[in-house]
Amino acid sequence: MIEKVKVMGPWRCQRGATLIELLIAVFVALIITGAGFAILTSTDKSTRTNEQVVETQQNARLAMDLLTRDIKDAGFGMIGALADNNCKVGRSVSGAAAALVPWDQTPVGPDTGPDQISMVVPLASTGVPAWTLNGPVGGPTGFNQITLSQTGAAASMASQAGGSLIAPPAYLSIAGAATSTVTAVAGERINLVNVPAPLAFGAGAQVYLLQCVTYSIGTTSVACGNGSSPCLLRNGAVIADGIEDIQFEYACDGCNPSVPPGTADGIIDDQPPTIGNGYGSEDFVSNNAWTASPMTPDSIRMVKVYIVARQTLADTGVGEGSGSAALTAAPLQVSDHNHAQGVFAAGDYAAMYPPYHQFRRRVLTRTIEARNLAH
Repeated sequence: MIEKVKVMGPWRCQRGATLIELLIAVFVALIITGAGFAILTSTDKSTRTNEQVVETQQNARLAMDLLTRDIKDAGFGMIGALADNNCKVGRSVSGAAAALVPWDQTPVGPDTGPDQISMVVPLASTGVPAWTLNGPVGGPTGFNQITLSQTGAAASMASQAGGSLIAPPAYLSIAGAATSTVTAVAGERINLVNVPAPLAFGAGAQVYLLQCVTYSIGTTSVACGNGSSPCLLRNGAVIADGIEDIQFEYACDGCNPSVPPGTADGIIDDQPPTIGNGYGSEDFVSNNAWTASPMTPDSIRMVKVYIVARQTLADTGVGEGSGSAALTAAPLQVSDHNHAQGVFAAGDYAAMYPPYHQFRRRVLTRTIEARNLAH
């Protein structure tokens, strides 16, 4: 008997994937794709958060460097009041002109908002080249006239002063050692109110145009521009974004009559109740108007500056959602300003200050010696 053998082709031995296998494959692919998307989203948000942290730190350092430079130069040989409608300096405090004027937000108690500070500084400190004397001046009777060495220097100086050196009269500092008011200008020759002997200066001595500057916090999109409030303002001009708070404390010499010798002696005064304990953080004064003798601006020798920089945008968290992240940090206590009170509290200035907990903040503190402060 002949047996028939059925021969099957190779294709008949191959079987397709079952529905269950397809579902498993799709499920695994979705998990891999979802994980990759989550990692990509998280990485992107973390990158943006890190960029904001770096930007916030840079804004704080920029603001501190600018304040440090001007506080160190405050005074610069200034005598007499400085008239400037853009600045609060120039008033006479207890009979003395103030080259640096504190403006505590609440002089008689804890602050509910940022402080301000005003000071007289040389214009050259803002990047304008200093002008120089063409020849020596001074002698037994003093001097009342100088000649600038650069052609067009007087016109350049007038331009920096707002168009004129005599209306209103500009204040000039010669080598940071003497100041005087301009009375007339002819070419590069400038007449001044007499600078008394024995001051004398040689050719090439630098001549500075003094200006008055006030630092404050801008809290509106109009003040800060482009809706980037808050910001740090210097005479109303934006110089650093994201600066939310500035606070100042002051150490003085000759401001505490109970500290021997009762007058300025080159040593920072101890403040009650720590008299006799030596120089320390407790010797820096806040909550003071600095208008009543002996605690007047001319006694200030050091300034402690606190700067709070805030991210300009709220974090959105690391998940896939777009909701704002909620930070757990409590409101800051910066000098005498508790952020739980006043402008940063819930409900206050809601349009300018979104919920406090949605923004990261950086606090920078520095103690600055007002080395050129003089009256």
